[in-house]
Amino acid sequence: MSISSIGVLLLQMGTPEAPTKEAVKPYLAEFLSDPRVVDKPRWLWLPILHGIILRRRPASSALLYKKIWRESDNLSPLLYYTQKQAEGIKMVLGRDIQIDFAMRYGKPSVGEVLDKMLANGVEKLLVYPLYPQFSATTTGSGLDAISQYFAKKRSIPTIRFARPFYNNNLYINALSKQIKKHKKTKSNQYYLFTFHGLPQRHDDEGDPYGTQCKITAQQLAKALNIPKEQWRITFQSRFGKEPWLTPATDETLAQLPNEGIKQLNIVCPGFVADCLETLEEIAVAGKKTFMDAGGEKCQVIPCLNDSPTWIDALGKMVKGELVGWC
Repeated sequence: MSISSIGVLLLQMGTPEAPTKEAVKPYLAEFLSDPRVVDKPRWLWLPILHGIILRRRPASSALLYKKIWRESDNLSPLLYYTQKQAEGIKMVLGRDIQIDFAMRYGKPSVGEVLDKMLANGVEKLLVYPLYPQFSATTTGSGLDAISQYFAKKRSIPTIRFARPFYNNNLYINALSKQIKKHKKTKSNQYYLFTFHGLPQRHDDEGDPYGTQCKITAQQLAKALNIPKEQWRITFQSRFGKEPWLTPATDETLAQLPNEGIKQLNIVCPGFVADCLETLEEIAVAGKKTFMDAGGEKCQVIPCLNDSPTWIDALGKMVKGELVGWC
């Protein structure tokens, strides 16, 4: 088998194609229709989704996307940086390996990218989710999409699914270097590590996500030599009324100044590329919550994005998953 028959598919969450109500609506419909994301009975959830949420939320979400949209290339930050990551690891792995990326929701879709890779002769496929921590709502949903695609095929390549990298030293080291690079002052010592949230029920039912987030935060604090009294972990992006993982990021940001913490570094270790949840929810709304509550200084550290350290680390991690194939 020639090396050109090996393919690597980077898998990200997704993004609308434009910061408009018309583009956001189908993206949200696809995302919120996924039973992995909202696992309520379909007869109950779908009428709520199509009758209420998709009539109201696309317009407000589009306004938020407009705040972070990259006007220079008319791309969302998530799409821009995922492209850069795919291009970067081609240089690490060599251009003979086919490397592409797909979005679980939106475009480029899993189906269209796999169509292209198979047409180009891929016979061994590594699926590499760009979620450091495993959750059934993210990684699990992405693997569902891969399985659903091949369920309709007569011929299926050999497939590997990469393991989550929440405790991989290369990932932790890249995060540590990114923080040290962007942290501006030595006096700004308190750290908040915020991760996307998850319903508490999922954690109770065995989803490892919450535990893996805590391990990431612990290892990152250790790499940065931060005493345990100078950092904490929180969870953001709550949706719906049921209990989610705690402590909540927004509530913590409002409380920290009352605890005497007036200078803050915020890090989003669960995202390898900046997106709506980091650039608007944290860097705009979250920062405002902290400052309005009495904070004096708040710095949001950029995600790993296309930093050289991260591209090198990601390439090496992918290479590790290809052992035995090339």
